Amino acid sequence: MPATGQRLLLVEDDLDMAESIGDFLGRRGWRVEHARNGALALHLAAAERFAVIVLDRAMPALDGLGVCRVLRAGTSASVPVLMLTAADSLPERLEGFEAGVDDYLVKPFAPAELHARLTALVRRSETGAARGEPILRCADLELDPSTREVRRGGRPVTLTNMGFAILEILLRRAPAVVPRGEIEEKLWGDEPPGSDALRSHVFALRTALDEGGGASLLRTHRGVGYQIQPADSDP
Repeated sequence: MPATGQRLLLVEDDLDMAESIGDFLGRRGWRVEHARNGALALHLAAAERFAVIVLDRAMPALDGLGVCRVLRAGTSASVPVLMLTAADSLPERLEGFEAGVDDYLVKPFAPAELHARLTALVRRSETGAARGEPILRCADLELDPSTREVRRGGRPVTLTNMGFAILEILLRRAPAVVPRGEIEEKLWGDEPPGSDALRSHVFALRTALDEGGGASLLRTHRGVGYQIQPADSDP
């Protein structure tokens, strides 16, 4: 699906890589603006509106995680963020999700995969703010598709855009077990990431939902998929 003029902020201190990415995405309809460092990225994000932000993790001074934390605390709280990283360890991914990163892409990567992942992020962002839909509930967990608010036992739960999307998928199908392949297709379309990204996103989602205590509602069915079900239900 073409970008049709979507504005994108590329935050990358490697000028050769930034030029390569910008040229590739520009030929596919993206309007790319480049920031060489975190400070300039925050200035641009505060002054302008972007459909998605591509953020390099390893930058001098203010790194990608620091930039993302500031973005999530300001006017860009709902803008999808894809982080570029040279490492793909589970602790690093979880640290990124906690900072508010929506998706990861590990260097080196195919430019076509970057384009596909960005398209999926923007599509979910545009269609995720439905209006007038009923609140989705399971036990003491509530998700409001209209306001994108999530509460557990009355307390607000802060989720990444990806975590919100996964939870909404599971709640709409609850108490059914949703196959992981179906979730991946809804999140990434026909271009699911090669790494085990879904498992990391689910781990971060479960951690956020269970932070206030109480029995976990998110269940993993190994080799099958995931499920939202009240703690007192039969397994």
